[in-house]
Amino acid sequence: MYGIVRQMTLRQRLVALVAIAIVPGVAALLVFIVAFHQERQREVREQALRTSEIIALEMSRIVSGAGSVLETLAVAPAVRALSPSCPAYLAELTSRLPNLAGIAVAETDGRLRCATAAFASADLAAKDYFREAAGRDGLVVGGYAPGTGGRPGMLPIALRIDAGAGPRMLVTAIDLDWLGARLRERDLAAGSAVSVADRDGVILAREPDAEDFVGKRLSEPAMVLAHARIPGTVELTSPDGTQRIVGYQPAGSALSDLFVGVGFSTDAAFAPVYRSTWRSLALAGIGAAAAFLLAWTVGDRLFRRPVRRILDTIASWRAGDETARIGIAPDAGELSILAAAIDEYMDSLVAVRAARAEAEERRTLHLLEMNHRIKNILAAVQAIANQTFKTGGSPETLAAFGSRLAAMAATHDLLVRDNWESADLAGTVSAAIDPFGSDGLRRFDLDGPPVQVTAKAALSLSMAIHELCTNAAKYGALAVPEGRVTVRWRLDGERQARRFHLAWREEGGPPVPPPARRGFGSQLIEATLAAELAGSAEIHYDVAGVRFVLDADAARVVAAPPEGGTPAS
Repeated sequence: MYGIVRQMTLRQRLVALVAIAIVPGVAALLVFIVAFHQERQREVREQALRTSEIIALEMSRIVSGAGSVLETLAVAPAVRALSPSCPAYLAELTSRLPNLAGIAVAETDGRLRCATAAFASADLAAKDYFREAAGRDGLVVGGYAPGTGGRPGMLPIALRIDAGAGPRMLVTAIDLDWLGARLRERDLAAGSAVSVADRDGVILAREPDAEDFVGKRLSEPAMVLAHARIPGTVELTSPDGTQRIVGYQPAGSALSDLFVGVGFSTDAAFAPVYRSTWRSLALAGIGAAAAFLLAWTVGDRLFRRPVRRILDTIASWRAGDETARIGIAPDAGELSILAAAIDEYMDSLVAVRAARAEAEERRTLHLLEMNHRIKNILAAVQAIANQTFKTGGSPETLAAFGSRLAAMAATHDLLVRDNWESADLAGTVSAAIDPFGSDGLRRFDLDGPPVQVTAKAALSLSMAIHELCTNAAKYGALAVPEGRVTVRWRLDGERQARRFHLAWREEGGPPVPPPARRGFGSQLIEATLAAELAGSAEIHYDVAGVRFVLDADAARVVAAPPEGGTPAS
């Protein structure tokens, strides 16, 4: 991916930048569209559920109204006494109540005693609802009953009454044509459908297309809803092939003994959302196309030409033409300011290069001469020491003096390599122990982080390590083949209050008793080193071997990092 970006031209990069700038807007538009769609879906579901509740309540009132008619008939003299006028009375009453298809009075065993034409040939004893009503108090709603003799289908309702001489049954039926007309009176949205079914899932009323559905069972998905435990909403495909969001009230719910389902067509319900979505996407597409076209056409003049001029000048400058300059006058534009800054940088860089080359040449000469002079001085000091100790000093004293000067010379070499500013601590220690035999380094364990120490600290530590090596070679671990020495250092504490620790430990050598008096070497190690590095330096003569511990202020030991560099660990 990065390689592809590197190969893009400036114009392509500008177009890509426009695309990146458009992405948040497109993402926000998509989030808005999704949220709008989800909100509309929630509204449609709520509307479908509320409508199903309203229709279920209406069905409950219709059934309750029919039950009220039966309760009124229970106290009518013609019905209680089963007088000869009973059939005419029921026929007259039915004609005045268009919602009822008929009324019948029967014994609990199903024998008709008085009935209108709708029940004249009915076998009530075979009906489940009739037997249920005969065995308990209260209104019982039956299931779909097909019409006979050209009559419409019915929804029978039964009620047991106390007629004085014993219980009797009152039966009526709601006219399903009348029920369908009531549904058609509702102002439903385009593509909507309403279904009312009995407890067995047989459709009693349906709008639209009642003639294709009444008397038939609900589809399998709708049958599951009819026997659900609680009301709800679901999205499904109706038998007519329309995708709908359906709000439903199960049969036997708290609102009604009948199943009510109200479906809103998703195409009709979401048509405004779809129109708004396509309109928004079209506007976003037109805006994006315009932005890309503008970036492509004006990118060359606004960006590509001045950038090409800058790149050509830099290429000439890299090719060795240090006189090449961009030559664009600075104004309010960022590119012109950049071009002027590059020209100014080129001018200053040429001057800095010249000054640096001259300074490097002078410094190299000074360092070479200083190194030469220091070695000459040390050689002279050694020669003078030879003359001085020739008669009055022992050979051991002379050898110790010479080795000390050699340690100083080795440390001076390290400092010269780093311009006399600092030295690597590990290199300083290695240079100090190097004179003690060809196997000396193998008998030493050096452990510590990389640390650059100051020139003063390097000289002091070099002399101290040299003295410790000398004593170990005479009396301690380096005096026997199996002896070893461990040198460890570390930095502790925060940056502003760090401490430098260095530890020397001898192992495997002969026991070293504490000396009767403190010689020059011990004084050099303890007193001088502690004073030089603002800390404490102590030698311990343990049975296992000599230990030396240095604790000093890190600021007096660690060299400051070069400008722009990384501080020492």
